Amino acid sequence: MSIYPEAAAADRRLSLLQVLMSVVIAGVASALVVLAFSPYSAATAAFSAPLYAVVAGGYSVFPFLARRVLGFRWAATAAGVVAGMLSVPISPVGVLIVVPFFAGGAAYDATIWALARFGRDGRSPEGVFVAAAAVSALVLFLVSMPVLTNRGWLFLLAVLGGRLVGQVAASTLAGLAARVALRRGPAARAGSRR
Repeated sequence: MSIYPEAAAADRRLSLLQVLMSVVIAGVASALVVLAFSPYSAATAAFSAPLYAVVAGGYSVFPFLARRVLGFRWAATAAGVVAGMLSVPISPVGVLIVVPFFAGGAAYDATIWALARFGRDGRSPEGVFVAAAAVSALVLFLVSMPVLTNRGWLFLLAVLGGRLVGQVAASTLAGLAARVALRRGPAARAGSRR
């Protein structure tokens, strides 16, 4: 049994090939987001690390969407790894871009798993996703610490706040997209059988 509202549609049995293709598609979509924003991301990071932290949440939308739609336990992690690997040639940091994609997806997936497995505290499904996004933000903040030159506590709080806003927004957008996709999916299939 799954903890999220899309479970009724996502509980259908997917073949391994369908899961793999969906994860790859989510990874490719994320890599395209990186490609679209790469000319601006370095400048944004240099100008304002907290602003970059908010904007970088956009890189998590498709891995989070894969987790919600597929219902596959480690979909965000797998999609993040695919996105990171595809982004290596276009990223100014090269192969290091795989680290935040992997870390953010793994933190999101692990939190959802832990809350579903051990948490019986009555949290709503959206509350679980917000908690997962917050843990993902904290992990991404910690991953970014080595490159932050300003170590003042106000600056660090602003960067952490930016990560929180970006990751929660990414999770919210993924939730909206998942509801639309799963609502339209069965209706589209029914229409195509006529």
